[in-house]
Amino acid sequence: MTVAPSPGERVFRLTEITSLSTDVRRVVLNTADGAAFFYREGQFVSVRLPDGVQRSYSPANACGAEGRIELHIRLLHGGHFSAWLSGADRTGSLVTLSGPYGECVWQTSVPTQAPVFMLGTGTGIAPLKALLEKALSADGLQPITLYWGGRTLDDLYLRAHFDALARERAHFRFVPVLAEPTETWQGQRGFVQDAIVAERPSLAQAMVYACGSPLMVAGARARLVDELGLLPSRFLADDFIPAVVTAAPTCEPLALTIRAHLNGEARPLAVTAGSPLMPALAQAGLLAGVCGGQGACGTCRVRVRPPWLERLAPPGRQEARLLRALDSLPEHRLACQIAMNTDLSGIQLDCN
Repeated sequence: MTVAPSPGERVFRLTEITSLSTDVRRVVLNTADGAAFFYREGQFVSVRLPDGVQRSYSPANACGAEGRIELHIRLLHGGHFSAWLSGADRTGSLVTLSGPYGECVWQTSVPTQAPVFMLGTGTGIAPLKALLEKALSADGLQPITLYWGGRTLDDLYLRAHFDALARERAHFRFVPVLAEPTETWQGQRGFVQDAIVAERPSLAQAMVYACGSPLMVAGARARLVDELGLLPSRFLADDFIPAVVTAAPTCEPLALTIRAHLNGEARPLAVTAGSPLMPALAQAGLLAGVCGGQGACGTCRVRVRPPWLERLAPPGRQEARLLRALDSLPEHRLACQIAMNTDLSGIQLDCN
């Protein structure tokens, strides 16, 4: 089955699949019509498979005029995209892309002499690789240090590439970090945020880009700002939450109810306490949630009815900025940023 592209989507052909490690695949997509596809390095796109399932990934290559993007996809047990990718030879398959989305992009407003630090874990290296390619193509001399963390050496599947790049470019430094190294490992140990803090660089004028697990991003932001003097506005991040099938809980979760209105029709839905609101609405077909809950696309915007709006925490900086860009009303919120709790059971909202 082939899904026709919606307005704003582009059709791509999967032209190449190679193994980067035991569980990471390099997937190359080219526009089906051969036209260019423009994005800013560090942004991400939403990939829609022929069966309609969507997943978000960041291009690992700098944007070019040839309409080609490179994705790094980790094969996850229970992952829908993983099963599709490994179930047969998908070379030649057509997928649709929407986007680009996200604001973790190269900041041209920062002084060219300001040092840049990049922190990545796992396949979070993909957008950092794209950012690095863009920065180095400008032939500037801005000092750049890349910290890349993984559990074992196999997780650092581009280590040889970055080692060679560090030898070629005097102003680029690569620091691999392993959480579970062997006894013979001579490099940094632990987590990437610990590695940069241990070196005690001055971050007063620096720019930091972080991509990877939410725990790393949150920990790095707190430590670099509090301990190394980084300006909060100079920490840009993209944290990845994998979409996988998880095991059933050992106890019955607390079920909450919501009433979602679409085109004047009210639909009661059940939502698990502690979970974001967006997945339940997306599963019911009431909204898209293109970016997968990263608060970057605005497709999960809902209108919260009073008095429920007053029970929500104020929107965070990223959510507020996106809502302003969408010309939203005061009662608009992003469903992916609403965590359900018992105080919100029965909440009423509009999805159109």
